[in-house]
Amino acid sequence: MLRKTKGLIIINILLLIFLLGLNFRLNNVNAQSNGDSLTIPTNFSMLELGEKNGTSENVGSIDIEIPSSSWNLTDIQLNFTDIKLEREIKTIEDREYSNAGRIFDRNPAQKMYALGVQINLTEATIIKGVYIYGSKSPETTEMIDVQLRGYDNLNNNPNSTIYSSVNFNVSMDRGWYLQNFSNPISLSPGNYYLVLNGSNIISPSTDFYWAYNDFDPTNPNLHSSEYENQWLNGVQNEPYLYKLIQKVNRSYSPEEINMTARLNGGAYQISNSILPGLGYLNISGINYASSEDFIKIHIENNISVEILFNVSYHIKLIKNLNSNGSVKIQENRDNLWTVNPIVAKSFSNYSIKFNFHESWTDIRVSRDDIDVTSQILFNQLDHFILIPNNTIQTGADWLISANSSTTSFALDVDRTEFLAGQELKFFISEPIMNGDYTFVLTDTFDDIIYTDNKTIPYDTSSFTYALPQTAVDGEYKAYIYWFNGTDAGLTTQVFMITLPLIIDWFLITSVIVIIGLTLSVSTTSYVLIKKNKKKKIARKEAIYDKCIDILNLNYVLIIEKKSTLNIYDQVFTEKKMNTVLLSGFLEAIRTFGIELTGSKEHSQIIKLDYHNSKILMAEFKNFRLILIMKELPSESFYDLISALSFEIEEKYGSYLETFKGDLNPFNTIEEVLKKHLGTTFLYPLKVVEVGKAKINTNERAMIDKALNLMKKNKTEYCFTTQLMQDKGYKSKEIETIFSLIDKKILQPFV
Repeated sequence: MLRKTKGLIIINILLLIFLLGLNFRLNNVNAQSNGDSLTIPTNFSMLELGEKNGTSENVGSIDIEIPSSSWNLTDIQLNFTDIKLEREIKTIEDREYSNAGRIFDRNPAQKMYALGVQINLTEATIIKGVYIYGSKSPETTEMIDVQLRGYDNLNNNPNSTIYSSVNFNVSMDRGWYLQNFSNPISLSPGNYYLVLNGSNIISPSTDFYWAYNDFDPTNPNLHSSEYENQWLNGVQNEPYLYKLIQKVNRSYSPEEINMTARLNGGAYQISNSILPGLGYLNISGINYASSEDFIKIHIENNISVEILFNVSYHIKLIKNLNSNGSVKIQENRDNLWTVNPIVAKSFSNYSIKFNFHESWTDIRVSRDDIDVTSQILFNQLDHFILIPNNTIQTGADWLISANSSTTSFALDVDRTEFLAGQELKFFISEPIMNGDYTFVLTDTFDDIIYTDNKTIPYDTSSFTYALPQTAVDGEYKAYIYWFNGTDAGLTTQVFMITLPLIIDWFLITSVIVIIGLTLSVSTTSYVLIKKNKKKKIARKEAIYDKCIDILNLNYVLIIEKKSTLNIYDQVFTEKKMNTVLLSGFLEAIRTFGIELTGSKEHSQIIKLDYHNSKILMAEFKNFRLILIMKELPSESFYDLISALSFEIEEKYGSYLETFKGDLNPFNTIEEVLKKHLGTTFLYPLKVVEVGKAKINTNERAMIDKALNLMKKNKTEYCFTTQLMQDKGYKSKEIETIFSLIDKKILQPFV
């Protein structure tokens, strides 16, 4: 009923507004301005500057990790040390002009069991393997060895020292075959012999070939030798074909091997330093954007051999940082610019550069509301500030503020006096500046009644507004704001609006009708409110009575009639009672037929006042329900007893008819008591997760109160009496607790 009353009042108020609206025709205008000022949100671009140092050792290319691919590389400095070859294939002899030497068994016609060629090393060298140009016959099944042996300086042939040996890897097709030694062999400068040793072969059909050049050898001074029962003296100008896979312990100067860095399609020559094995490269103005989260620099040379080096690097990177900001344009004041960058420090050496407009003055920088302007580097000539590395803290709140003079512009206004219902019109004066214009019109009460936006050169330079017939007479003020991203301005114009004297009979009639309706509704509302007030009081009393009835409950007993045994009992007080004696006592009273006295008579329910306790007993077909209370309950409680008794009969009647002492079927009676009598109100209660349950403000406050109480008492539960004891038992608090129990937010603590 109260809702209906409120509804009638609201309907009449809306009707009043509607009728007045028909007369005044008010304009609803949304604007960012309060009339004499306008705040325009905008974005500013800043520049993040990062520097990184690092080293890499024993590498053939350079990989530098960066925070993300959005960073652009601008400058790089590289310093190389210990520039060496990883390994190279050095060709000793590779042109074939004669038949290969042959190796087979001890045939009197051919006594060559081994062939060898001199190796001359001019510097310390690591030999990893060799290439030999040769082949074998299809009939060959035996294996021979490739050996690296010592050098007999007297006879220029191999000596007995064997540095390494491996089976000859070769096929029937004539060509180059790789022979890998199991371990690299470190040799000092000097002479050595490369040998094909077939001294262990048996089959006469075994044939191996090793090509040699006796026409125009590249190294004619090298000796070659054959084995016929012994090694023959070495001869020159007939070297066998071979290549060394070697690594020399020698540093290279970058320019000597045309050492080049490749980055983003560009090739950059690495320069020599003061000593061999050292070099450097400095590049500026690169502006390279990597597609990955690292920068890869490939290093090349003109000897087609991979080189290894150590390198230290120093790089500079930049990244755009878009920041929110605004400009506040206000009459008779400078423009106020603000920038709010969100800063995350990406490098140990990190700074921020912000280019501000040349018109900006009084630039201030604050960090977490602390002025740090004195720590900022200013460049007034090039109009930028630099926030240095030692000032920046990640996660801080930053604010950059500045002022600028308001840019002036004029209006073309034909007249400044208008009648209601006429069109107000004016233009932006020449020369017209490009940018965004915002027109705000306020009435005599300084309330905004109209706004309009234009962008020049895309829109016209005129502004118009149709004044309503019922406009209030007086001074109207137009504010025209201009903004182009870096500058802002404001100009104003006052207009005088006058109205003719007109009697508005519609308004007068409307007011009379509304007054009559209001008086009628007020009378009806008074009666309804009075009834609702009584209803509200009765509801509060019912909630209070329910609470007191539950708090008065001490014992619940359920007795099977035939055996007079307790099938269920529950105690809600600290004072213990012998329920067996009590049930026997009540059975005796019932047998004697004593009329129990009490208040109003209730069907099947009898009452007894005994030793300051009130005993209620409900008789049913196969059981008796006995409740012992401190005081007699309210009238509504008897209805709860009846409903409880009926459900016990419905759920457990079949067990009671055949009862022979088994109590297990009655274990769930406790839940039935909670349902009808609300006995959960007496349990120690815990707070559980709210989940998807909707809770109101009162319920939230009660939950917080329960949690604070448990924290204070250092318990995991609390009682409803503790939640209500501060200000007595109030129906609003009681209703809130019942609601939380129903929503299972307050649950029994077990």
